[in-house]
Amino acid sequence: MKEDTSIITDTTSARTEHCVLHTDAASSENEDVTPPPPPPPPPLSSSSSLSPTPASPGQQQPKDDSDAESVGGQRNTMSRKRMLLAFSALSVCLFVSFIDQTSVSTTVPAIAGDLDTGTATSWIGTSFLIASTAFQLINGRLSDIFGRKNLLMICLVLMAVGDVLCGFSRTKEQLFAFRAVAGIGGGGINSIVMIIVSDITTLENRGKYQGEEPPGDENTATSHLTVESFLGAVLALANGVGPFVGGAVVQQSTWRWVFWMVPIISAPAAVTILFCLPLKHRPGNYADKIRKIDYGGIALNMASTLLVLVPLSGGGVSYPWSSPFVIGAVVGGGVLGVLFVLYEWKLARLPIMPLRLYRAPHCSCLYGQTFLMGQAYFGNLFYLPIYFQSILRFSPLAAGAMILPVIITTSILSILSGQYMLRAGRYMPCILAGFFLWTLGNGLTVLFGRGTRLGPLIGILIVVGAGIGLTLQPTLVGMYANSRSEDRAATTGLRNFIRTIGGAFGLVVSGVILSNTLRRDLRGRDFVSDGVVAELTSSTYTLGDKGFSDEEQAVILEAYMGGLHYIFIYYVICSGLSLVLTLGVGNTSLKAKKPAQEPETVVRDTTGRDGKVEG
Repeated sequence: MKEDTSIITDTTSARTEHCVLHTDAASSENEDVTPPPPPPPPPLSSSSSLSPTPASPGQQQPKDDSDAESVGGQRNTMSRKRMLLAFSALSVCLFVSFIDQTSVSTTVPAIAGDLDTGTATSWIGTSFLIASTAFQLINGRLSDIFGRKNLLMICLVLMAVGDVLCGFSRTKEQLFAFRAVAGIGGGGINSIVMIIVSDITTLENRGKYQGEEPPGDENTATSHLTVESFLGAVLALANGVGPFVGGAVVQQSTWRWVFWMVPIISAPAAVTILFCLPLKHRPGNYADKIRKIDYGGIALNMASTLLVLVPLSGGGVSYPWSSPFVIGAVVGGGVLGVLFVLYEWKLARLPIMPLRLYRAPHCSCLYGQTFLMGQAYFGNLFYLPIYFQSILRFSPLAAGAMILPVIITTSILSILSGQYMLRAGRYMPCILAGFFLWTLGNGLTVLFGRGTRLGPLIGILIVVGAGIGLTLQPTLVGMYANSRSEDRAATTGLRNFIRTIGGAFGLVVSGVILSNTLRRDLRGRDFVSDGVVAELTSSTYTLGDKGFSDEEQAVILEAYMGGLHYIFIYYVICSGLSLVLTLGVGNTSLKAKKPAQEPETVVRDTTGRDGKVEG
């Protein structure tokens, strides 16, 4: 026995008849000692911090680094079989939520003709996107308060109900409203699935250490690399298969079944989650949980988001850009956005957007990339099918199939990027290579025209898919690596919010570019009225129904192709700026740090037996 071993005296145990011998997991199997129950966690106070490293004495912590009220983690220990079932069900939920969002793109012509949506056609997708964006930021914190499983089931129900009602819609107003309901559920599913996976995969990886010395407080980003890359592949697959499935359903049946199939597919996954995913008990009664909700932050965030996105989405089509409604709503939304930040900084007890997330090393550049990435990502998914159908005159099914080169490449590179990060312990090389390829691919899309051949078309789409696959999940891993593990839910929600609002902003800018190009190139043409130009801004699907001659249609399509060229140039700028921001994302190591060895101590009980304890 070492001479410098020390006797640990516990003031609570001193009152008992003997001291209890503390051992690690391996020692407890060989020694006849009953370990004590774990000590109760310290009570939460208004100054309690979620940080694993407490501030040193005399050191004052910044206000934003400590929430007035805290919430604990929701990690669960699961058997391997049960975890695989749960993870499969979660993947299906994520897949279906993105199918719901993307399958509509190839059904727009049928919906527009059946419900006579006219110039409001774009709101079929915009209503879903705006609702999803408005609720995106709050999902992470609500799952902290009420539990991940509870909120996920609510979101699944909202998405299913919204889609069922969409299928029964008889007017465009009904369809837009029900798409918004589905958007609330779909946006919540995207965030909560990723948060739950981060909860259950950490302990699964730590399970490898059973019977060995467990790792210390490791950086959990490494634990999630394989799973995160797989989720990236699922997400990419759903985004690509969605238009294909939508086109196939429309050709074989009716557009209504595109919405009705969503709850049918998601029902088995929901049942599996209900029985296989453990429900982590959240401390406190229902009234306490209600009091923790950041009502002020939620109201300000939703109001500012809606006031900005609604007029921007309809500007130039539903109402002029110079109208008092557009100007007043955008200015009001901007003011409320500033008030939201101030409220979260100074007044919120448990903020839905802690400002410390922006102060984390390198995260500001990663959030900037996410905003720009959302514009190029959602823009590609929206306007590439339009190019295939409107310019190349592909059928909805063929247009959906043309997205497959992007999706297959994205899925493969997403998985490979996870394997690279797992072995190299670095995320920056993937991000750098990804944005370089994405910028190159977007630049090559500018070469698209009315006579582009299939071979070059597929080759360019493969380059775009490679760029997306190398950036989609590594940027999220970079955020995890540079932020605290207990902020994971808030980080995931903020990332999804920024990406979605970036996508909404990008679609608005793209629509403005297309509208202005059409007005400029078709000005003075007697056969094109202002109303037709406004309708063409949404799509050229009804071009054949307007009675135009072949020559007139050729002029319109040439102007439309010119607008798409400018849109593709805009996406080159977005991905190029993201490439420049890579200089600031850092290259934080993802390797777990081995805990420092501490001197052994000996605890002696009243029977005279000694036991070794790891410091």
